Amino acid sequence: MRSKRIEPKVVEYLMEKLNNLYIEVLGDYKGSLFELMHACKLEGWCWQTTESAIVFLNDDDYIERGDLKFGEITPKYYHSWICFKYDDVEYVLDPCLNFLCKKDDYSKIFEVDVKGRVSAKDVKEELIRQITTPKKEDNSRAHKSFERFLKQQLGDSYEKYKEKKQNEVIVHGPENVNTPLYRNGAGYKAEFTDGKIKKLTVHYYYIDC
Repeated sequence: MRSKRIEPKVVEYLMEKLNNLYIEVLGDYKGSLFELMHACKLEGWCWQTTESAIVFLNDDDYIERGDLKFGEITPKYYHSWICFKYDDVEYVLDPCLNFLCKKDDYSKIFEVDVKGRVSAKDVKEELIRQITTPKKEDNSRAHKSFERFLKQQLGDSYEKYKEKKQNEVIVHGPENVNTPLYRNGAGYKAEFTDGKIKKLTVHYYYIDC
């Protein structure tokens, strides 16, 4: 993990907060956020990862979404990252680019152009709503065509894929950078205590994004 002048207690705080988040990337990689972060297996999954992790942080922590630029010759990179406070100091956790640093330092490393922002509270509420609201079965012609396509592509793995998805809730969000769930499409299984998410298992799918 790339970090800049970070005290161990900040890392310990995050590891404790995110201890009950478990991620599966396609069918290839499984583990905790920090295990996959250290292995650099989360790049390309910024929307799903930030929206999944933020639900374990404080209500006034937030996600920023926008363009990052590193130096004059690199192109802009459309991305999202988590901003959180610890001991009244603001930090950035960027799991997909493997960064943990003070927010001021993040803005020195990258040229940051924020396009949208959403609070942890809003993400928690929307994710809980989608997980706990029964979904209507999609019998549209387009969906049936998509399922036939999947069956052709996945072959013998199709039934295993269907079985896994039956135990998950696939979440969706509009194409609006300020909405709680944005370009997500992951499958979720959650355990609740007193109406709050206690444990979260997330499965990333290319085909749903």
